[in-house]
Amino acid sequence: MNIVVIGLGEVGRHLLSVLDKEGHDIVAVDSSRKAVRYAEEHYDVASIVGYGASETLLKAAGVVRADLVVAVTDHDEMNLIAALAAKQLGAKHVVARVQGTAWSGWTEGIRYGLLGVDVVINPRVLVAQELSRIARSYGASDVVDLAQERVELVQIDLGDSRVLNKPLSAVELPAHTLVSAVVRDGNLFVPGGADVLVKGDRVYLIGRPEGVLAAERLFSKEREARRVCIVGGGVVGKALARELLQQEATVMMIESDLATAEEISGEFQNVQVVHGDGTDGALLEEEEVGTYDLFAAVTRADEINLMAALLAQRAGCKRTATIVQRADYTSIYRQLGIDIVLSPRTVASDQILRFSRSGGIHSLTVLADGQAEVVELTASPRCRAVNKPLHRMNLPRGSLLAAIVHGDDVIIPRGKDIVHPGDRVILMTTKDARATVERLFRPRGE
Repeated sequence: MNIVVIGLGEVGRHLLSVLDKEGHDIVAVDSSRKAVRYAEEHYDVASIVGYGASETLLKAAGVVRADLVVAVTDHDEMNLIAALAAKQLGAKHVVARVQGTAWSGWTEGIRYGLLGVDVVINPRVLVAQELSRIARSYGASDVVDLAQERVELVQIDLGDSRVLNKPLSAVELPAHTLVSAVVRDGNLFVPGGADVLVKGDRVYLIGRPEGVLAAERLFSKEREARRVCIVGGGVVGKALARELLQQEATVMMIESDLATAEEISGEFQNVQVVHGDGTDGALLEEEEVGTYDLFAAVTRADEINLMAALLAQRAGCKRTATIVQRADYTSIYRQLGIDIVLSPRTVASDQILRFSRSGGIHSLTVLADGQAEVVELTASPRCRAVNKPLHRMNLPRGSLLAAIVHGDDVIIPRGKDIVHPGDRVILMTTKDARATVERLFRPRGE
């Protein structure tokens, strides 16, 4: 595919790293010579220095023949203008990222066709939605909704649990759920019935939401968060508060800027707003943060988020969550004991990358730093996988057909289940198995 990436910040560079490995023809654009030089030195891309919304530059970048144009600069309006201009010049698909408060209500996280742009995403709102799903789970450190919320994928880090040290075949999972992947010592594998789970494993459960919630009780001793403290009243903080209030949770928000705190207090009548510093240990003790079920530090400053979460942990809060701008710091945060670490960059990348794939992909979720992917797609009548039972599908080692959505029915498949043309399927595949899986579900002739 011919792809143009406008904006070479955290998200742009991550996209380049993935798209380059997949062998796409890429043009990288940024107004910073330093950012462009970095892209040239690390990836096999063509590059242009300049204003990304300029018609002259867009034409020079080849958007007229581009299959995908992605605008992910730090300026929302520039992204929208660049994406809209690229679409009018002939680009097949255009995606723009927005992050500011002004656009949070417009997008509700993701919006199709806004102002003529194919897809507009607000990763900060999407992160808030994910945090709210984690809050209502039983101990999950990540929750992803699939198939229009009819299938759920959750990540659980195993502590003391009833499922330890016994083969998976002996674990009585609730109906319509399965263990799709396990990460042990940093390595992901697709488990079989003889595999045994041990303390410290990271387990990915998938299935119908009600089944997954019941399965969480087996794998974790945690319970849903009814009392949540939020540090940071920006886009993420306000979106998270809104989601939690809909779940009838008790919410306290700590905000360091007085004007913002007063604005939030007026907007959210049912939120206790505290004007103060989320890294002030005395304040956290005074507000009895240790009695809360979840503490979420969601400011735009990574160092504040980390310090606030560590202090809340010391104060006795049951679970701590942070967002991190530098997604490569995620593992460090977890080593320091932070339970939940989410990156807007990763959320944005997952949404965008599916447009670089063929085959009617609806969603793509990257697991364990790219070791595996969960792909949601519609089975084409012309693909090799349809109209045959699962045991004859010849899925490669390292892959799993996790769910089939057939009309209103969600099926967690067994050997005799069949994928019909038009079914929505959810596949988990390691990077080594991905090419084979794509061939099975790609329409013949493509």
